Amino acid sequence: MKIGLIKRYGFTMSTFPRTGSLVLCLGLIFSGCATTLDESVVEIPLEAIEVAGQPAVTSETALRPRPEDYPAAPFEGDSLYQLLVAEIAGYRSHYDIALEKYMQEAESTRDPGVVARAANMALYLKKETSALEMVKIWSEVEPDNMTAHRHAIDLFLRADRPEEAIFHMEQVKNLGGLARFEVFAYQLADLTVDKRQRLLVAIEEISTRHPNDTRLKFSKAILLQQEGKNAESLQLAEAILTREEDINAVILKITSLEALERSEEAEAFLISKVESLPKNLRLRLALARMLFEKGRLDEAHMQYEHILALSPNDGDVLFALALIAMQKEDDAQARRYLEKMVRWNKRAGEANYYLGSLAERRADPKTALEHYRQAGTGYEFVPAQARVSAILVEDGFWEEARENLQRARLQQPGKARQLVMVEAQLLADRGLEGEVFDFLDDAIMDDPENVELLYFRAMTGQRFGYLERLEEDLRTIIAIEPDNADAMNALGYTLTDQTDRHEEALELIEKALAIKPDEAAFIDSMGWVQYRLHNYEEAIEHLRRALALFQNDEVAAHLGEVLWVVGKKIEAIEIWNKALELAPESDILKNVIQRFQGN
Repeated sequence: MKIGLIKRYGFTMSTFPRTGSLVLCLGLIFSGCATTLDESVVEIPLEAIEVAGQPAVTSETALRPRPEDYPAAPFEGDSLYQLLVAEIAGYRSHYDIALEKYMQEAESTRDPGVVARAANMALYLKKETSALEMVKIWSEVEPDNMTAHRHAIDLFLRADRPEEAIFHMEQVKNLGGLARFEVFAYQLADLTVDKRQRLLVAIEEISTRHPNDTRLKFSKAILLQQEGKNAESLQLAEAILTREEDINAVILKITSLEALERSEEAEAFLISKVESLPKNLRLRLALARMLFEKGRLDEAHMQYEHILALSPNDGDVLFALALIAMQKEDDAQARRYLEKMVRWNKRAGEANYYLGSLAERRADPKTALEHYRQAGTGYEFVPAQARVSAILVEDGFWEEARENLQRARLQQPGKARQLVMVEAQLLADRGLEGEVFDFLDDAIMDDPENVELLYFRAMTGQRFGYLERLEEDLRTIIAIEPDNADAMNALGYTLTDQTDRHEEALELIEKALAIKPDEAAFIDSMGWVQYRLHNYEEAIEHLRRALALFQNDEVAAHLGEVLWVVGKKIEAIEIWNKALELAPESDILKNVIQRFQGN
């Protein structure tokens, strides 16, 4: 009698590990093989055999498989040899060779066992491109295999191909699995417009087959919201809420209402949900944040305290309460919240940074230094080091201040550029002309294409009257980044403001505006260069637009000056006075008024 090896020994893919050491699993090689084993070669008492984990039987007839239970097919050509090579390569830790051989045989044989083996090996080795190739074949040859479809979803999402991933999500649903269509809403916030449109088309198509799937509706609603179609997003959120009390849909409805500038309706709806679900922390947190953003600090404080009572060591809530207390200038209360964060190690680095700032506010530099030095390595690290160095400088410890920044650059090399800027700013703010240029020259020599450093040195050159250095650095930036509109505008404005090279300035500013047509500072520069070219009407037109976009003392000074020159002195005075109300200490305004009014 002949009996297939897989059936005889109960070998299946699950017999072998999917991760960890790859072992010699010859049984797997035969998973699609009709090779038979004659009993004269291997004699095993039939009574001792267990089939696929079932109890041993005593009847040879009961063991013998029926043809329909034995869907094996022979490997052709040298496939068996190549599979042996693959398995032995894996056993010897030559995983790349093993994967290559398995993939070749998977593509040529399309045997489900071999394809699954190749896919799992590629996943284990984190070869995502290879894994995706194999998973695509796997889901084709075994369309009812939910694992294959789940891997396909993950890999297509990682490959930024959501419209293909969603097809496999539908297959999971069709197979009776949990189809989490909302994953497309949560993971794809940065989709390009084109990809978002294609995904929406795919969702529309799937929706025709599953019109009542609320997860699908939710995913579509989020994509529509990203498209700015908030009315349609709101409609879908309400449709979901008629079927189930889904918190995600509640939040979606609120954000849609706010985007439609129906904030009062959004707040009333959220309050009603908080009242009906008083223990839902997510809803109450949304209400607290809404009140905070509206500046209703006492009401926000009450909601955050309610959350804190239910979750007493929540670092985010403690931090929010501390911020509210600081805005209300209740430093003692803020300190209590922040100290609790440190004690429970909840966002302790940020807490220490703010404790340092509170210590500075009460003129306690020693305590401030202690806290700043315990700030974390997140966003607060650079400002904390800046404050440490500033305090040391104020106490006369220049060398210690600079050494602190040097150590910080070694500790956090990823933040080295920012810390270089901190040191440069520290030197420039204290008027140390020689030191700041020496420092910047060395830093730029080490990092010659650091646009931020070049720009800072250019502005520092302007500050100390070195216009040639400013021009050289700004032109270097433009050479590195031909579309750097900020550098073009800065150079153009400086040339027209401090030289007579107005035509050259006009060309630079026009290029900058072509890149950023609605940038108020650039429009102001255009107005100023037109003024210097004696094109007064064009100057006034641009300066009025700039001031409408940005209520700024320098823009107001420029517009007032041009109006005065063309004889509109009353309007000029009105603009200057209004600007002084917003910026009463503005030297720019005071100087222009002194020049033209003489008082």
